[in-house]
Amino acid sequence: MTDVERDYVRHSALKLALDGDFQAPIHQLLKSGGSEILDIGCGAGFWTTDMAAKYPISHFTGIDIDKDIFPTSGVTRNVVFQRVDLLELPLPYENDTFDYIFIRCMMDVVPDEDWDDVLNELVRIMKKGGYIECLETYPDLFDTGPAMSTIMQLVNADKSSADEPASMMLNPLPNRMAAINQLMGMQIKHLHTPVGRYGGAMGALLLEHWVRIIESSKQKWIQNKLIGEKQLAATLEELQQEVDVYQTYMSWYSVVAQKKGYKGPIIRVEDYDTLQLQE
Repeated sequence: MTDVERDYVRHSALKLALDGDFQAPIHQLLKSGGSEILDIGCGAGFWTTDMAAKYPISHFTGIDIDKDIFPTSGVTRNVVFQRVDLLELPLPYENDTFDYIFIRCMMDVVPDEDWDDVLNELVRIMKKGGYIECLETYPDLFDTGPAMSTIMQLVNADKSSADEPASMMLNPLPNRMAAINQLMGMQIKHLHTPVGRYGGAMGALLLEHWVRIIESSKQKWIQNKLIGEKQLAATLEELQQEVDVYQTYMSWYSVVAQKKGYKGPIIRVEDYDTLQLQE
């Protein structure tokens, strides 16, 4: 399974977990048409194309540093994909361009020291009254058994060997967004998603996602002598049963905020946990 296919598995799981593609209060805005939406780090455009099909009279722009993975078929007329490096600021857009900006799973992509500049740049290109939404996962899995704990140690060893800043593990986006004076009405939602067949279709998809992460990383782990090939194979087999016994889960958070300067309604502040498990 390629990275693109693995991303589709994650996209499908999150769509089930969130009962949709977004948390921001923008349904009526997009349905009315004429809105400009920006998908940051769009990859193969799964989120972008789903949204564009659902809201055909709004316009969607997906940006990513890798243009080779952009979709080449099945794209509606209200979508454009552009090769843009998020770290090359300023971004090629005018002030007050977008009604809604969506970011998902970019914590491991943007260096910690660049986040403040990136967020402020995104606020610059948002319209007054526009929304920004960030969806990220916490780095650790919870209620793990011995096999999954071994895998998480290997994943963390990868990050340490890559000299990833320790503060990247802290998921700093809520605090950083709260510090931006031009944003208001920040809304935070915490979500727990099962990893394993005990969690129904969603849990099975996220288990598949983790299995594919392991498969794509195993040669590097073995070559670096972090684990033996036979031990890794046994660990992988064990964890696929173990997650159901321990009821392993992932935790996510979405942060939504609105740009000041709009005289319409302000979104309410909410901070709550939800646990969605399927029998």
